[in-house]
Amino acid sequence: MLDIAPPDRRTPGRVRWDRVRVEATYKTWVLGSIKKTYEATKDELEGSTPLAAFILVSCAIDFLAGFMCGIASFSPQPGESSRNYKAFLIKYLPQYDPVDVYSNIRCRLAHNYSIGGSVALTHRNPAAHDPSGTKGRKIINFENFFADFQDAASAYFKELATDSALQAKFANRFPLGIVAPNMVPI
Repeated sequence: MLDIAPPDRRTPGRVRWDRVRVEATYKTWVLGSIKKTYEATKDELEGSTPLAAFILVSCAIDFLAGFMCGIASFSPQPGESSRNYKAFLIKYLPQYDPVDVYSNIRCRLAHNYSIGGSVALTHRNPAAHDPSGTKGRKIINFENFFADFQDAASAYFKELATDSALQAKFANRFPLGIVAPNMVPI
């Protein structure tokens, strides 16, 4: 947890401080939630499945896509969320078809608790992982997908540290807030 006061909004150090804070939140709250959810469901006890973990990875992609694209509102213009999400996938997860992940996984899981298209989801089966469908059906194995996402997030944060255009977009998104460890306990 950061216990230093943030630089004044007008200083160049502010984006760095905000970036460190967002990256720390990503590494603790975001990854922690995904890992705990997966661990609780991977053994399929009582009929559970890791679908919620897939949904949380999708939410995390949305989270980073918003920073990457510099959203200024949680009430986007029609098609804006889809474009941002797919832009993140194209740039940082090019091994995945952005339409498949956005429409057939993210939207279908989040809105209908189903998947669509020719995509199948699995877990504990890394040998089956074939997001491009070279063996026929497109199969996304959770462990591979989650590892690939973590690599993508690391690449984004690394690029953010030096890319002024990404920093400007990040600064545009940051005022919308983040979930952080400073929440008030009840």
